[in-house]
Amino acid sequence: MDNDLLKTSLHDKHVAAEAVMGEEGGWAVPMSYSGALEEASLAHKAAVLFDLSHLGRIRIRGDGALELLQRVCTADVARQEDDTVLHTLLCNERGGILDECRLIRLVNFWVLTCNAMNREKLLEHLLFQKIPDARVDDQTFKVGQLAVLGPTAQKILNHVLPISVDNLQPGQAKMGSLMIANYIAARTSLAGGWGLEVMVPTMFLARAWDYVMKQTGENALAPAGMAAWDVLRIEAGRCRYGHELHEAVDPITAGLRSSVSFDHDFLGAEALKNVLKKGPSRRRVLMVGGKTAPSGKPVTTSIPLMGTNVIGKEDRHVGEITSATFSPTYERPLAMAYVATDVAEPQTTLRVENAGAWRIEKVFE
Repeated sequence: MDNDLLKTSLHDKHVAAEAVMGEEGGWAVPMSYSGALEEASLAHKAAVLFDLSHLGRIRIRGDGALELLQRVCTADVARQEDDTVLHTLLCNERGGILDECRLIRLVNFWVLTCNAMNREKLLEHLLFQKIPDARVDDQTFKVGQLAVLGPTAQKILNHVLPISVDNLQPGQAKMGSLMIANYIAARTSLAGGWGLEVMVPTMFLARAWDYVMKQTGENALAPAGMAAWDVLRIEAGRCRYGHELHEAVDPITAGLRSSVSFDHDFLGAEALKNVLKKGPSRRRVLMVGGKTAPSGKPVTTSIPLMGTNVIGKEDRHVGEITSATFSPTYERPLAMAYVATDVAEPQTTLRVENAGAWRIEKVFE
């Protein structure tokens, strides 16, 4: 492991638990404990605990905060209510995606959560706007972040926490205090299931991790790593920066139109209107690989790497793979890709280079 990598305050606990460590966005992160597929399956059946402290957390406040966010966010932040979570994108003037973020609006400030690899870039981008009375500060090293995901998570947390999480609905956020530590809790979902993310001061993060892990007893929350997180987000059709998203991709092509509001002026708006008018030349799709044997069990094909060619009829090159995994839910290889618009139809069969025939399961609009 590179000693120059940043480490979360739970790093020693991950190492002590014999997690396989890896790198993400310049941070040392646990990739897996018991294996990515086992952890992903457990997230569907029970509940798992993730350390997401490597993600960027940027606080924005002051009288100019709303003006700043309206300028940089594709979502209409002016319509966001207090104590809610909003999905948004930040784009450059050409409409290219700088990052995919979640914006938590509280009574006195906002928290923008971003990908680890983009934290410094976004900080510079926000400050470059020079909006008077907008105060931007990086909370990443002061605040840690945990996520509990799975169908039994709500019951387990209600059993071990002195507060109830029943009243927190999807998309809602809450700021409070527990064990003398201020926290921000947000109901989110990675794969359509029940999920809760909690931000607490870094000095209390290890205590919070131990408290939840030890109090759960027979219903123990299993720790999970970022490899399982990646499996779950591919199953859910969620993008990852550096794979589906980068500055050469726009939100319309990426199938994230629902996160763009043209009711306000924002950086990249005119470019995106042009893409919408002409129509994108490519579409993001979810593809299923493998075939069924006479026994009824799926025959596993190889998992293609990012950048692998997708081939249509008459050996025409129609796109490239952006992410791929074996899915415990589909029991088959699963991938996302950008393919030419004229072949982007559900149930269309395409060939993935060195991985056989794949079927388009979903087209993201």
